[in-house]
Amino acid sequence: MLRKDAVKCLEEGKLEVAGVTLDAKTELESKLSFSKEGENWEAMASQDGSLVVALDCTQDEAILSAGKSRELFSQIQQLRKSAGLELHDVVEAFFGEEEGVTIVEDAVAQNVSMFEAKFKGLIPLPKRLAPEWAVVIKSDMVDVGGSNIEVLICRPAIAASDAVKNPARLIFPTLEPADVKEGQDFTFAIDGTSYTLTEGKDFWLSATSMARTTKAVSWL
Repeated sequence: MLRKDAVKCLEEGKLEVAGVTLDAKTELESKLSFSKEGENWEAMASQDGSLVVALDCTQDEAILSAGKSRELFSQIQQLRKSAGLELHDVVEAFFGEEEGVTIVEDAVAQNVSMFEAKFKGLIPLPKRLAPEWAVVIKSDMVDVGGSNIEVLICRPAIAASDAVKNPARLIFPTLEPADVKEGQDFTFAIDGTSYTLTEGKDFWLSATSMARTTKAVSWL
C-alpha cells in the first residue's frame, strides 16, 4: 500500500480496491515492516506485525571507547580478585602499551568520569607515570580492544616532582599517602640537613593528583 493510500484509509476508515470498498476496522489487517537504509540497522517485528523495533547499530568513537574502558575496568577487577583484595582496599592502576600505541589511553581519556566513580577518584594511568618506588601487587598481559597491554595494580604511593632530587627524594619510598594531608608541608632531616617539601607542589598523594596538577597527560 502506498503511503498516501494508507493515510486516506486511516482518515476515512475504508479502502477501495478494484471497485470494492473494504472496512478498515473489520476487513483489513495491518502489519508493520521496516525498510532499512545501509547495513547498520537491525529490526524485529512482533508476531502479529503490530510493532516494529529498529536499532541503529553504528558504532561511533564514543561507543567504542566506552567498550574498551569497560574491558580495562574488568581486567583491573580480575587482578584485584586474583590478588585477594577486598572491596575497601584502594589501589592505583597503570597500563603499558607498545611504543606509539595509545588505543587504551585514548579510551580512558574519553571516560575519565566513569573511572573516577568506580575507583574513588583514581584514574588508570600510563605506566610511565607510576612512581619508581610503587609496589606492584599484581600485573598481567591482557587484551583490551584488540590491543595487547600490560596492566598493573599497585599499592597507593606518594608521587614526586622531578624537581626534587636526592637525597631529599629518598624520603618518598618511606611515606604512605595516609601520613600526609593535602597542602601540608613535610619537614625532615637527612644527614643533618633539613628539608621542607609541600604537598601539591613537590609531591602528591597519588599519581592521579600529580598527573592532573602537572598536566602530565593532557586529558586530565
